[in-house]
Amino acid sequence: MQTAIDLNSIDLSNIKVKDLVIADFHIAAALEKFGIDYCCKGNQVLKDVLHAKNISKSVLMDEINTLNRSSSNAESQSYENLELNDLAQHIIDTHHSYVKKAIPQISEHLAKVVAKHSGKHAYLVTINDAFVSVSNELISHMMKEERILFPLIKYLSECKKFEEKPKATGYGSIKNPIRQMEADHIAAGDYMGKIRKISSNYSLPDDACTTFKLTFSELQEFEKDLFKHVHLENNILFPKSIVLEEELNKKY
Repeated sequence: MQTAIDLNSIDLSNIKVKDLVIADFHIAAALEKFGIDYCCKGNQVLKDVLHAKNISKSVLMDEINTLNRSSSNAESQSYENLELNDLAQHIIDTHHSYVKKAIPQISEHLAKVVAKHSGKHAYLVTINDAFVSVSNELISHMMKEERILFPLIKYLSECKKFEEKPKATGYGSIKNPIRQMEADHIAAGDYMGKIRKISSNYSLPDDACTTFKLTFSELQEFEKDLFKHVHLENNILFPKSIVLEEELNKKY
């Protein structure tokens, strides 16, 4: 079980955004509140992000401390310590499953909102187009992970278990499919960032109906799930898989 990070023990001004979340996943919620991308842009130094967004360090720390005090043990699971196979399966069961269910539901609601409100709020058409794009991107992305990358990760894990050197595959190093998955993440993140920007951070107009409100809430939840999904892959699963492959090739 993961212990909340001691904010006073580290220099927040020089730490990368992704490393905060790896150390304590509760921090993700605080970063999300301030619109800080900890997955696709997780290599940014925190102080630079805070400066760009005009957020004080003390305000962020207050929010993080509040979340840590109110967080439950169940939410404190350390993904960093999961076996690679278990982490990959968690991503499939939790995030892939969510995306597959959410896309048709949000698409249906968006279509209704566009039909009813786009005459007055033309930006809804652009939001709908961006969501279609991110949906297509993620559907293809998840298929490639489930059919190609995750089986490769499972194979490497089995090689470690049976103390064997991995055999060459048609994809060469696992770095190659990982590189493509990371490119997919950037594209998906850009589409969701566009939606957030166009909607002024999911702000609702005065004439928003119930479906309008629901749809924006769903889009915001979709973005949050994407952040967590990409974080687990870019910052934990992928780097550890690369290290495992390198270790096996050197050892056997």
